[in-house]
Amino acid sequence: MKLLILACQIALFAPLLAKEFPADALLDKIISQPGSYSQVCDVVTVPEDVPYRAFQITDFAGASFSKKNQELIDKNREILVKAIRKRLLEIDFSRETKQPAEDPAAKEEESDGDPYGADPKSLNPLLLTMIQQLHAIEALPELLEIEKKLVAEIAKAKDNASAKPPVTYGWFVSPVSENYEDNEPEAKRERRLSLFHSRVAQRDLVMTMAVLMREKKYEPYLKTSLENSYVKGLKRKVEKDKIPQFKKDEVSANEIDDEIAMDPVSGIFHGEYTSISIPYTRESRDEIRAAAAQWISEHP
Repeated sequence: MKLLILACQIALFAPLLAKEFPADALLDKIISQPGSYSQVCDVVTVPEDVPYRAFQITDFAGASFSKKNQELIDKNREILVKAIRKRLLEIDFSRETKQPAEDPAAKEEESDGDPYGADPKSLNPLLLTMIQQLHAIEALPELLEIEKKLVAEIAKAKDNASAKPPVTYGWFVSPVSENYEDNEPEAKRERRLSLFHSRVAQRDLVMTMAVLMREKKYEPYLKTSLENSYVKGLKRKVEKDKIPQFKKDEVSANEIDDEIAMDPVSGIFHGEYTSISIPYTRESRDEIRAAAAQWISEHP
């Protein structure tokens, strides 16, 4: 009887919950007002050849999801994944982006960062972060499509000086060595940086696809040069840092040190915040895309 009453209550309140948190509106709210902010003091730089940072994407200017928003994300996975898949296909790289309104939650948390999220209709790091946190491998078709679209827009802008660079939002990074002319016109500099930001965004799209497939230990992905380069780089790093290695089933990372983590794929114990830089190549990008396409064909 109690189970029957509970089932009736869930059926009664489900429509109300859906009205309170419509999928698109919830996605917009969390992206535009992520809820937690920290001051970024240093300029974030990226080498001009835009190497992968396995397995990380560029942070959004110190903004992250608050505990409250994180709970909303976790509790509304199904509707958010559907909204994200729809949103990825709606993104217009010719559309001018807008800075969202100030997030009132920043005052509540006594934040020391800029209290702004990202334009929710844009391609931005917060959107990719949410995809990763939701382990939304269902979004691989849309990620594959938007990455292809972005690459085409970058190529168009490179080949035609009058073509507008694709518009992304939130990749606030600078090339490590800016090759600018003395007295470079502002418009020319902005165009060059916009193209650079779009290349960083495209790299992070590829990395997001890789992360989703790696979580599944998907064999076609595990054979890619990106994965092989990561494992080799990780082995060199732990040898240099003299981090002890154990068999997977011998000990957990927490039993060794709070700052040690175990890579779930290779079983290598490494520093918790270790990031391996790997050269970006067209071949590595094509391998990730091919693995993603194969996953999609096997999971219709």
